[in-house]
Amino acid sequence: MSFAPIRDPKLRSGEPRIEAVDAAHAVNTPGAMIQDWVGTMFIPGATLAQVQGVLRDYASYKSYYRPKVIESQQLAHAGDEYDVLLRLYEKHLLTIVLNSTYHIRYEMPDSNRLIVTSRSTRIGEVKDPGKSYTEEVAPGSDSGFLWRLNSYWRFEAGDGGVYARCEAISLSRDVPPGLGWMLKGFLDSFPKESMVNTLRGTSAAVVALR
Repeated sequence: MSFAPIRDPKLRSGEPRIEAVDAAHAVNTPGAMIQDWVGTMFIPGATLAQVQGVLRDYASYKSYYRPKVIESQQLAHAGDEYDVLLRLYEKHLLTIVLNSTYHIRYEMPDSNRLIVTSRSTRIGEVKDPGKSYTEEVAPGSDSGFLWRLNSYWRFEAGDGGVYARCEAISLSRDVPPGLGWMLKGFLDSFPKESMVNTLRGTSAAVVALR
């Protein structure tokens, strides 16, 4: 991940910028699909301490990032490393609920920069969300909607606020023949919608602290 400056005056209008990283499509993954999205934004009036306060408050993720996150729990904590459970919800033509766990690490290279790395450690698909969130589809029999999700955050204080950059890389099953009409839009829209939801949720939560 690049450590070049992320400050960009064009972001100060307040609207996040979302872009796909085309290089992900060049990776040879038979039967699977990699998506790589980058989102950037500026949070005026914010401090890195406020940003960390929001990001480390894992119990509140179900409020910050709803409707995409419907449950959130901190499972373990040691220094600047955390293990977290997020229950993800997505509805398109299908309704998918995923129990996902992540290992997350915080680093501050200096007083003006923060790096947060989140790597999924397990993703299980709920069998019947209408009945139970704990009973899951057997591994290998799931829809493959999301197999892995890694996120790489960078924050930089400056210009009276905080600039943020998030790169999210996901691995899912490729669209099976005959189901493209039903799943392609679902799989294509999920990463971008999730990125927008994450950036706006983070910004709103930080602003609410002030």
